[in-house]
Amino acid sequence: MESSEFPLFTTTIESESNNNYKYVVLDKDGNVVEEEKKERTYTSETSSINEVYDRENKDINVSSLPKVYDPLFNSGTNKYQEYDDNEIYTLYAKCDESEYSNLKYNPFLNGVKNETPVNCTINFITKTETYQRTGTAQLIGYDSRFYRKLSWKFKVNKKIFGRKTLKFRAGANEPTLMRDKLSVELYKSIGVPTYSSAYARIMINDDIYGLYNLVDTVGSNWLSSAVHGNDKAHTGTSYKTYAGASLEYLGETAKDYNTGSYEIDEIDENDPKANGNDYYRLAHFTKTYANWVDQYQNDQSQAAVDALEKFFNLESLLRQMVIESLTFAYDNFWANSGNYALYYNPEQNKYQIIPYDFDGTFHGNKGSNRFNTNYLDQPEDCINWADHARVNKDNYFVGALFNHDIIKNRYNEIMKDTLDKVFNVDSISPLIENIRNLIEVDIVWNFGLIDKLDNEIPGYVNHYTLDDFVGNINYDIVDYNPSVNRNSADFGLKQWIKLRNEQCQTYVTNTLNDENIKTTTTTTTTTTTTSSPTTTTTTTTTTTTTTTTTTTSSPTTTTTTTTTTTTTTTTATDNESVPTSDVPWRCGPEYGACSDAGHCCSKYGYCGVTDDYCGTGCQSKYGICNDTNSTSTTTTTKTTTKASISTHITSTTTTTTTDNGSVPTSDVPWRCGPEYGACSDAGHCCSKYGYCGVTDDYCGTGCQSKYGICNDTNPTTTTTTKKTTTTKKTTTTTTTTKKSSTTSKKIPTSTVSSRCGPDFGACAHKGYCCSKYGYCGKTDAHCGTGCQSEFGVCNDNKTTTTTKKTTTTKKTTTTKKSSTINKTSTTSGKIPTSTVSSRCGPEYGACAKSGYCCSKYGYCGKTDKHCGTGCQSAYGICQ
Repeated sequence: MESSEFPLFTTTIESESNNNYKYVVLDKDGNVVEEEKKERTYTSETSSINEVYDRENKDINVSSLPKVYDPLFNSGTNKYQEYDDNEIYTLYAKCDESEYSNLKYNPFLNGVKNETPVNCTINFITKTETYQRTGTAQLIGYDSRFYRKLSWKFKVNKKIFGRKTLKFRAGANEPTLMRDKLSVELYKSIGVPTYSSAYARIMINDDIYGLYNLVDTVGSNWLSSAVHGNDKAHTGTSYKTYAGASLEYLGETAKDYNTGSYEIDEIDENDPKANGNDYYRLAHFTKTYANWVDQYQNDQSQAAVDALEKFFNLESLLRQMVIESLTFAYDNFWANSGNYALYYNPEQNKYQIIPYDFDGTFHGNKGSNRFNTNYLDQPEDCINWADHARVNKDNYFVGALFNHDIIKNRYNEIMKDTLDKVFNVDSISPLIENIRNLIEVDIVWNFGLIDKLDNEIPGYVNHYTLDDFVGNINYDIVDYNPSVNRNSADFGLKQWIKLRNEQCQTYVTNTLNDENIKTTTTTTTTTTTTSSPTTTTTTTTTTTTTTTTTTTSSPTTTTTTTTTTTTTTTTATDNESVPTSDVPWRCGPEYGACSDAGHCCSKYGYCGVTDDYCGTGCQSKYGICNDTNSTSTTTTTKTTTKASISTHITSTTTTTTTDNGSVPTSDVPWRCGPEYGACSDAGHCCSKYGYCGVTDDYCGTGCQSKYGICNDTNPTTTTTTKKTTTTKKTTTTTTTTKKSSTTSKKIPTSTVSSRCGPDFGACAHKGYCCSKYGYCGKTDAHCGTGCQSEFGVCNDNKTTTTTKKTTTTKKTTTTKKSSTINKTSTTSGKIPTSTVSSRCGPEYGACAKSGYCCSKYGYCGKTDKHCGTGCQSAYGICQ
């Protein structure tokens, strides 16, 4: 076989009567080392398509979502074609090795993004065509540079599909590679212009990076097509934004907006009013909007809205905001005042906001204190979800809009239409399944590449699996497991769509009245008739809304209480007459009880073990629940006795270990408790829900000390079994925790949400710790080992371990740097060698390869980032 455009090979074979064939992989000597799993059959189509090794020639039609509204703009041109949703492209770049190595090993230079271009020859291969171009490669994104699987853009000398820039998003922290794609399709469904997207395989030199999202850049060519529908359109000035782009008027010149939140993207050189001031359009819009706010802030008339729409495309933004709310887009316009373009449309003489980059969607709040903790329990969260999420809790722009009832009512109408027509499981599931069929084989290939990728590229890795992919596009979460994955996923895609739809349907039903919405709306599953003040819901299956009251018998209970008002207790109800659900993760009147013991049935009918499932609204008839009564009541088929212990919290945290000599060790990963046994990993706590971990969620209230360690607020552990309360003295390790901070006034405050460290600055919120990985928070993971006191507060851990009257004091040896940099190592022979590729530190052990440094973030390598400031000499060499 011959290759003129690597990695594409061509051959001609005299097949005679045999139409079956396979591709094989040869070594340098021509020996077969691998062959395809399935045999192919030659057809008349074969010679006209480019086949991919070990991939079937699939004809998949990735369906569009139902249309809610017509597009706001006549988009699309012959030259600028949308990417094909039904195929996966392939890009191979042969780049200057020296330039490429410098870039991939140093995604940051001196704390700022390394944006050095690398010269390359680029081959772009479709199912039927090949394109060979010269050009450059550059890294894109900011947070994406902290991952080994980097994100890229390629600028080419000649257009491909009308584009001179190809942008590839890695999705390194995302187990489905669908979140960005689904958001794109939702914007299309409601008629808001956004980029085209598809999937592609990326290879650069000898590095096979895997499967990527291929997306557009919001440049002049895209604007001409998507907004103006004309390749020769007069396009205006646009600005890219980053967190903190509040759109407040700051002045008239460039220096006024030099805040790090705005960046010029496209300039209209022929703008007659700019007079060479590249920031004129940004200043003009923010000033005009400020004047509108001043003039109309107390005016509820249509005239106020008309005045706004003379210079701003309000409808486009309101539609965009509905999608941001429904997908919980925590990193975009509404919640983070970033990842949007402000564009001046000279043909309409109006400004508009254009969304982009949607990987931070369908995740929920990810535990961030920027959002309400009980955000899925409050229908009003569908409109006020981001009220305090922006930098400095800025609500200037959106607050001024929603000060007008006409604008708020229009938002609510769009929300209702979107929920009914597209944002529901029935409408989105076909698209999810079509994409799954398209990419599933490549997803498995992609996940398997991460440990084969050059491990000297600094960055986090996620070892996702096919089970993670399939589960997370449905109703399963991906648990946080630091030994395997850097990132979890708190919601499955369909799970999130289901929950948010139900929540926001409640919101719009409560909010909209006969004057601003049609009285009858229909979805594929329900017909809802709304009248004020009565609401009636009819489904194809008769559903009865039931309030369940649990009556319990008087059990034998021992309760020990010290200075408490409420005790949280796990309550199990006798469910003998309730069938077990045969639908994974579902429960409730339509399904039955949770199939997994120890799971709670949430008010939305899903099984799980967190407070979202076991707290408010939990259905005790179909699983266990958390009760908030001050008395612990348990009713089961057998009489059992539980003790509820509440103690007064003091400032001293005590780790309590109970004698578990007779308790077997759990052989089920991360599970513990009466059904499983003790946590298999030393030092782990067994949570009240029967999961092993090391955070306060596991080690705090409800922690089961019989099956692991616990944080107690009293050095005495009380255990009640068989109607007997036993107080047992234990051996304890006491850590007195004192928050300390050495943050210098000279260190700037981070402007990137929740990030800190040398590349970002100090935590923005007072009292927060900066973890060894550069994230702000208040948990032990943030404030404990590796906490960076320069950039926030930390726990000063003075630890004395008392065991059989023997006291051990840890000593720290400090070595001063001289002007000569020497590689030093204080790795102890007692420290185990890490078994996780490229990882090191307290959780992993020493670097496996001799001569490697262990960076402050726990990664092995040889660059200055690994061997310089923060290098952990106990786990490798250091400068």
